[in-house]
Amino acid sequence: MDMDANADCTKTHQVLSPTHITIELPVEILRIIMEFTMPPTLHSIDSTVMARDNRSSRSYSLQALRNHVLVCRYWYSVGISFLYRHVVILQSKQLFALAYVVSNNRTLGEMILSLHLECYVSVSQMATVSMTADSILAVTPNLTKVTLAPILKRQFFLSHEFLSHELLSHEFLRLVALTQNTPSRTTDLHLRIDHTLKDTLNLMPAFTNLTTFHIDMIIGEHDELPIEHLHLAFLEELQITWYPYRHDMNVFSALAETLSLPSLRRLLLTSQALENGMVFEPLLRKFGHSLHFLSLVRPYTNDRSYGFRRPFLPPPPPVPRRPFPLTPLLSMCPNLRHLATDTCIPTRMPAHAHLTWVDLWAPRRLLDPSEQSLVTLIPNEEKVKLPSLRGVRLLDISLFPFSGARTPLLIPPDMVGSTESVVWSYSSLDLRHDPGLLYRQRTDEVDDVLAESLEHRL
Repeated sequence: MDMDANADCTKTHQVLSPTHITIELPVEILRIIMEFTMPPTLHSIDSTVMARDNRSSRSYSLQALRNHVLVCRYWYSVGISFLYRHVVILQSKQLFALAYVVSNNRTLGEMILSLHLECYVSVSQMATVSMTADSILAVTPNLTKVTLAPILKRQFFLSHEFLSHELLSHEFLRLVALTQNTPSRTTDLHLRIDHTLKDTLNLMPAFTNLTTFHIDMIIGEHDELPIEHLHLAFLEELQITWYPYRHDMNVFSALAETLSLPSLRRLLLTSQALENGMVFEPLLRKFGHSLHFLSLVRPYTNDRSYGFRRPFLPPPPPVPRRPFPLTPLLSMCPNLRHLATDTCIPTRMPAHAHLTWVDLWAPRRLLDPSEQSLVTLIPNEEKVKLPSLRGVRLLDISLFPFSGARTPLLIPPDMVGSTESVVWSYSSLDLRHDPGLLYRQRTDEVDDVLAESLEHRL
C-alpha cells in the first residue's frame, strides 16, 4: 500500500451489503482480482527514483483497489488485507495518517507485512517521525520487513547550517535507536553519513536484526575511523557508496578490522575511488570467502548516479576505465556466484569453480550490435576455466541513476529465457530485458536492434 498523500484518513466510507452477483464470485477468483489490482511494490524494482516517478500509476492502482474493497462487505473481507499488506511511505504526512489508522483499528495493523519509509524528513520532524514510526511498529506484530531510508532535508546557504547538516543522519539514527520497537524491528537501513562514520557505527549494535545496510558516506582526512567492534549477526548485504579521498585504504582497513558479519553474502561497492587500485582489498580478504554476490562499479561523474556527492564539491576529473585485477579478486572470493562490474573481461580468465553469472555495466554506445567488438566477452577457449558459468549480460550504464548498484539483484540474469523479453514502463524511461542485455529503451529510436546480435553471447 502506497499511502495516498491526499487521502483524508478520517473519511468514512459505507460498505454495502453483498449483492447476488458479487457474493457468487468464488473467493479464489476475487483474490486474483485483488492481486492484479495491487500497485507495483518496491520489490519489483527497488528504486526510489522509479517509485516516485511511477507515483501516479501507483495512486490509480490503489484507488481501484479501494473501490474493490468498498463494493460490499464480502469484497471488503477478502480485499482489505491486500490494501495494507505492503506499505510504502513517500511523504511524512502519510506516516502520520497510517499511525492514526492503525492506532484506531488494531486489526489493520496486524495485516501489514512490510513497511518501507523513504520520505523527506526535516530537522524539526526527526523526533516526531522516529516516535511515529515506533508507535506503528508497536501495533504491527506480523511485520517482517522494515526499511528505513529517510531523505533528510538539508540547506547549504549558511555556514552554521553546514555543521548541522553533517550531523543530520547521526542525530536521526540516535533518535531512532532510543525508541522501544524500531531498532530491533528494522531489517533494512539506508543512511547518508557525512564525516560521522565512527559515531554512526557506534549506534548500530541496537539494530540487532538488520539484514541490509547501505551507507552513502563522505570521509575527510581528519575524521575519526571506527575502532569499536561491531557484530551484526544477520546482515546479509552491505552496500557502500562513497566519495573518494586519499585515505580510502585506511577506511576499509578499519571497517575490515572492526566489523563482524558472519551472514554476509552480498557486497556492493560504488565509487570513483575503485579506479585507484584495490582499495577494497581489506574487505574482500575479510569477507570474500562467504560472498555469493559482488558489485564493483565506478559511476560516470556526469550521471545522476553520482548524486551523493555534495553539490559544492568540484567533480573529480573523468578518467578512463581500467580493468579490475580479476585474478586476485576472484581468488579472494572462492564461493562467488555473481559478479557485477564495469570492467572489461580479460582475454585470459582466472579459473573459478562457482562463478555462474557476470554482469558488465557498459556505456550505451557499446551496446549497439555494430559496436559489439568493443566489448570484450569471454572467449570460448577460456570458458572451460569457469565450469559453472551460465552467461554474461550487458547492462546499460544510463540505467544506474534509476535502479542503482542493486540492479543485477533486482533483475537477475535468468529472469528471461533465451527467446523472452520483459519491459518495465515508467514516465521517464522504458526498461527492457532481453537475453544477455538489460537496457533503457529510448522513444526516439528503434531499440530492438540492440538485441539482434546476441547469439555469440553465453
